Amino acid sequence: MDIKGVTTKTTMKRTSHIRVAVKSIAFVCIAFASLSCDSNASGNEPLPQPNIVHIMVDDLGWQDVGCYYREYHHDEPFYETPHLDRMAQRGIRFMQAYSPSMTCAPSRTAFLTGQYTPRNGVYHVNMGCQIPRARRDTAQMLDPYYVGRIMPDKPVIAQWLRRAGYTTAHVGKWHVAGPSGYPAPIHVGFDFSFDERNQYNDAQIYDANDPKQANFSGLFAQPKDRLRDAFPDARFPLLDDDRPYDSMTDLSQRWIQKVARGDKPFFLNLCPSLVHGPIMTRDRKRLAHYCRKLGIPFPTDPGAISDPDTPGQHNPYYASMVDSVDWIIGQIIQTLETTDDARRPGARLIDNTFVIVSSDNGAAQQLRNWKALNGEQKFEKVSDNAPLRAGKSWAYEGGCRIPLIIMGPGITHSSINDVTAVNLIDLFPTFMAMAGVSEYDQRLALDGCNLLPVILGRDVAARFPDGTPRDTLYFHFPVLNGAFSTIRQGPWKLLKNTGFPMNIAPQVQLYRLYNDDGSPADLSEKTNLADRLPERTTELLRNLDDWLSQYRAGQPYRNANYKLRDLHGQNKVPTILGRGNESDRIWVTFSTSNNTSKVVDAFLLYTVNPGQAEEWFRGPVELTSGRVEATAPPGMTHGLFCLLDENNFLIHSEVIPPMTEYSASRPISAILEDGYAYKPGLLALIKTAEAVAQESASNDHDKEELRVAIQNAKAICEQRVNPAMYSSSMDALRRQILSRENVSESSLQFLNYFPR
Repeated sequence: MDIKGVTTKTTMKRTSHIRVAVKSIAFVCIAFASLSCDSNASGNEPLPQPNIVHIMVDDLGWQDVGCYYREYHHDEPFYETPHLDRMAQRGIRFMQAYSPSMTCAPSRTAFLTGQYTPRNGVYHVNMGCQIPRARRDTAQMLDPYYVGRIMPDKPVIAQWLRRAGYTTAHVGKWHVAGPSGYPAPIHVGFDFSFDERNQYNDAQIYDANDPKQANFSGLFAQPKDRLRDAFPDARFPLLDDDRPYDSMTDLSQRWIQKVARGDKPFFLNLCPSLVHGPIMTRDRKRLAHYCRKLGIPFPTDPGAISDPDTPGQHNPYYASMVDSVDWIIGQIIQTLETTDDARRPGARLIDNTFVIVSSDNGAAQQLRNWKALNGEQKFEKVSDNAPLRAGKSWAYEGGCRIPLIIMGPGITHSSINDVTAVNLIDLFPTFMAMAGVSEYDQRLALDGCNLLPVILGRDVAARFPDGTPRDTLYFHFPVLNGAFSTIRQGPWKLLKNTGFPMNIAPQVQLYRLYNDDGSPADLSEKTNLADRLPERTTELLRNLDDWLSQYRAGQPYRNANYKLRDLHGQNKVPTILGRGNESDRIWVTFSTSNNTSKVVDAFLLYTVNPGQAEEWFRGPVELTSGRVEATAPPGMTHGLFCLLDENNFLIHSEVIPPMTEYSASRPISAILEDGYAYKPGLLALIKTAEAVAQESASNDHDKEELRVAIQNAKAICEQRVNPAMYSSSMDALRRQILSRENVSESSLQFLNYFPR
């Protein structure tokens, strides 16, 4: 096959699979600018930097798109996706595309940062930036600590495209912020988007007083009843095509039309909340259409409508949601097709725009969505990922294999790549290559590969910056009862159960997904080959363990307070002996007798925003025999040490009740007996402020406010701890430090968890 031009389904031979360790070294990109600078239709001059539109659909499954379904079922799908099918005809679709994780927040963070989940620290949707604790006292395992947001030191694609000259926008679901709403898109490089209050920042195209435009969730806005309250609704008037109005689509269209008049390329990241549960639709006509296709009457009861145990696609609500997403995509493409490109007079935007459609994870298989009229709330079928196994939240193929369709300049129409395993972490370097950027800052530490040569049909392998082909992908999902770490290498996939015994799956599973000729072998992951192929299993397990160690990937902990019986090693868990602090130094002591297990690791968790939306961040410690100590991070209001013994039991420096006794939604700071509250963190912040005063002495002509803030803080430290006074003093010092951008302290991470 000539890889320089693919006109029909790709018939590439599978490349040799070389074991490649993921590179965490500096990322210096080979310039692919020439690949993205194809000539325009007349061939007279090269195209300028292309526009990039990425549409990430929520929970869209691999078999939810018509062209994907036909590929494996050789039949017409129940869901109708004509616009996505048209995209595939005009571009390329990847048959082995993966989400970085099995739920939305870690996948979205990985896409935005170009980093695997252990590097960016986000493992799951819920309980991020919280203290690890038991969901109940009878739980044998605890989720590891992980963050629930993009951290200040992580790269974000919008920042780097903006540096490359792009105007950037994010519309729709975000879900990579902490409980307090930070960071919002406008804090991490998006010129147009919303803040922590969900208010968009351009009054020319967004009217907060218009109930249609200000409907933040668009078509996903939840009714009280998915029949009686879903339609009609004034926020969703029918348009000329009899489709209900969608605020996200409308806002995206108006933004595109506005920036198209400028002289910059643009990047739009549009994230509809469809097709996430609860499953419902705002399009009554399309719901009726799918009911007719099923041969069932229009529902009169909002309860479960489809049997969760019946194979196939047969939920008319979900079908209508997929249908609406397809319509949204069609509206965006139509806008690109009909809007003039000011940078290229006489041309339309579509001629120089890459449009990428992806999903954040696999489709949900079944959900318990809505109560019936009799009050019952039963599970109902959502989608069907067959031939893939399982769905969202699971490490099997149905949970992480996704549709990925790309159209744009230079892409051969109707291309199908069914041999290259790709991942959403690849989109960061790919978008940079589309923008013509030839060199990256070494601190980015991207894990993905530039896919532009593959997209354009000029290569079959995803390659690292040094040209080495990648044949290995990794996944790490260490939470809930589906805790797995996974390696996909060539045709092989190995899953390591990291949550046993709460995760009841086999501790190691090995599947061969593809045959030597590239044809599907066991996409359904039915035959576990781990016992039959011990050498292959050992090799892949060693590779996976090396990666987990390299990335310091958090693993589930054992519950030291398990109540039903003693777990093996639980009787040797070290006992906390005491806590203390002096100035800004804090510590905890623990038993070290021959009858106790050894403490092998420890870390500090601390918060700087106590209260309902508090978040806990990880800090370094010094571990010695019988003692863990640390310097309080400046601005810390409460802290807690976490110790891990040699049997992987987690010990808190103070007793933390399980979630059944103290709700996960309530602030932990309120129940800490000690928590090293306020004073150590204020004293540490005073030291930081004094360093700022000294550093800025020669170039800061207005030090009086800083001097007064330091004096006031010292006076407060002489008084008994008063949370309001101490917090106010911390805020004053923090503002003074951050206002001086010319000093190194202003960039310290613990001062920048929240925007200035």
